[in-house]
Amino acid sequence: MSHDTLVLLAKTFGPIWMMGFLLIVAIRAWAPSRKAANDRAARSILPQEPSDG
Repeated sequence: MSHDTLVLLAKTFGPIWMMGFLLIVAIRAWAPSRKAANDRAARSILPQEPSDG
């Protein structure tokens, strides 16, 4: 397999693979079933509010 063939394969299938990966990440990020986990993760970096009383 020559260098030119490998470059062609990388330029052809690389963007396809990256687009597929992007779609999987986006679907997992915005899936309604993941809302509770995402909200919990978002609140975990915030300081705890002191409770009154």
